[in-house]
Amino acid sequence: MLMLLPDNPSLPMVFLLVLLISGTLKLLTVAGGWGVWRTRLAERFRVYRRELSKGQLRSEALAAVGVVLTDAVLIGTFRYFSGPLMAPFSLSTALWSYAWMFVGFEVWFYVTHRLLHLPRFYRFHAQHHVAQVTEPLTALSFSVVERVVLMGGGLGLHFAAMHVFPGTQVGILAYMLTNYVLNAFGHGNTEWLPKRFVTSWVGRVFFTPTFHALHHARYQGHYGLYTVVMDRWLGTAFADYPQVHARARDGEGLTRIGERLAVAPPAPSLPAEPEAHQPV
Repeated sequence: MLMLLPDNPSLPMVFLLVLLISGTLKLLTVAGGWGVWRTRLAERFRVYRRELSKGQLRSEALAAVGVVLTDAVLIGTFRYFSGPLMAPFSLSTALWSYAWMFVGFEVWFYVTHRLLHLPRFYRFHAQHHVAQVTEPLTALSFSVVERVVLMGGGLGLHFAAMHVFPGTQVGILAYMLTNYVLNAFGHGNTEWLPKRFVTSWVGRVFFTPTFHALHHARYQGHYGLYTVVMDRWLGTAFADYPQVHARARDGEGLTRIGERLAVAPPAPSLPAEPEAHQPV
């Protein structure tokens, strides 16, 4: 959406074009996610086998309108002021822009997400937790204040970094597209990834739909955006996450919101055998 704008556009033009492009991309990802979410195959792999809350979709749809408008202002402002800082395209610079933006959003989201779960700030986050059981539209269900904090803060970090490191429109656009797609994917309450993923090296870095479904059902824990690294490091990962993931893949998703699965304790280490004494 950033690279499609003309050179030196006026601020109102930036807002209108970003609203059109960003809003269309959000609509397409959520609509595509909904189309997949309603298939029989998706129903087979539900993480939580429960109905949506009464009034959930209406509440989320209204919130989504605010998110689309807020994002247009935030992304448009970022584009308007970062334009002079954009570097000419090169593959290495685009990859660097993407990587920094990905890492910056991950750290910013984890920290602010944990803060938003504190009692004094939770009212700004409550809209997102209208969904105890999620579906793709939940990806756009935020209060305006929370969206300003999450999206505005992430973009602000990248804007600051661009004064030191080069950034390209291609890298930034690629990250925003990744953000939209993974957001809808992660809120689908449908586990598409195989059992072995969670214990693989990739699964020890990146999230699954199960990972975020547990956050919505349990409220505390699993604060990461699209990675699990900070939750693992800071002790906010659920011990039964691999078991819940396996249940979803087996078509036996959880049926109770507060349900937790037993986790086998680690096998005790065997004492070392005493060394045999050699006869003198």
